[in-house]
Amino acid sequence: MIALQPENNTFKTISVQTTYKCQMSCANCYLGDMLNNDKYADIDPDKLNVALKKLPNRCDIRFIGAEPTMNPHLFELVNIARNAGHRPSMLTNGLKLRSLKYALQLKNAGINMLGLSMNGGLEDDMYELLDNSRCAKQKIAALENCFKARIIPHVNFILIPDNAHCLVPLANKMIELAKEYKMSKYPIMLRVKSVGEVGNYLDTYTYRIDEMIGLLRHSFGWFDVNFEVNGYNEKNTCVFKLPNGLLGKITDWTLDDDGIPDSGSKRRGILTDEYEIAPFFEYYSQNEDTKWK
Repeated sequence: MIALQPENNTFKTISVQTTYKCQMSCANCYLGDMLNNDKYADIDPDKLNVALKKLPNRCDIRFIGAEPTMNPHLFELVNIARNAGHRPSMLTNGLKLRSLKYALQLKNAGINMLGLSMNGGLEDDMYELLDNSRCAKQKIAALENCFKARIIPHVNFILIPDNAHCLVPLANKMIELAKEYKMSKYPIMLRVKSVGEVGNYLDTYTYRIDEMIGLLRHSFGWFDVNFEVNGYNEKNTCVFKLPNGLLGKITDWTLDDDGIPDSGSKRRGILTDEYEIAPFFEYYSQNEDTKWK
């Protein structure tokens, strides 16, 4: 694996490992034993600022974790990315966003779009299976607070045979809230993913991309797919528009022969612990604490 100095970056999307802390213990977590491990420090705001200012082009800076809202400096980090001329977003389990005050603080810090994990849709039983927590009420509140705060939600959904029935009710809820808060013309998106057998993961069937496309067409009706994502030709990711008007994305996390999902991606990079830029999954595959195959 070759890491790049920030000034030589070629990736459009750069993930920032904001913290390795999380208040949940989800069945699927790529971090393995890195999760809640004090050996791994939170991102340093000053070093992040230096790295982001060196990037040669405007990038999508994605604050991830474990759970980025567990970092007490998250608002400052978002400000750093915004002030450096980049587009900050984040991936979150949403538990802190059940507070409208917190959602508004995120918006004021510079978050206009985020990925919200809703693997159980609207059902507590499914959250208990996938996220080891009966948190449907909190997740739905977080989704609604995104709309109230004018933050565009991209809802992430790990698809397994048990929760496939949750897709349509979840999509309907997203459309209902978008209409209620007059955000129907915004790029609200449902992002469906397979189980990546890396780190900690649920022992279940892993769908391939053609199977997920077929399942969603069966659930929502026919739609065309496009494997060009943000100007990149992808083999494991496609985008589309559902018949109900909702935007969608499907990602296949099936592992290659080296045990890496989406290997060789030229779109997804990660800011390393050395504040260099590396291919996302290749970087984590080399850490023994992730317990990847």
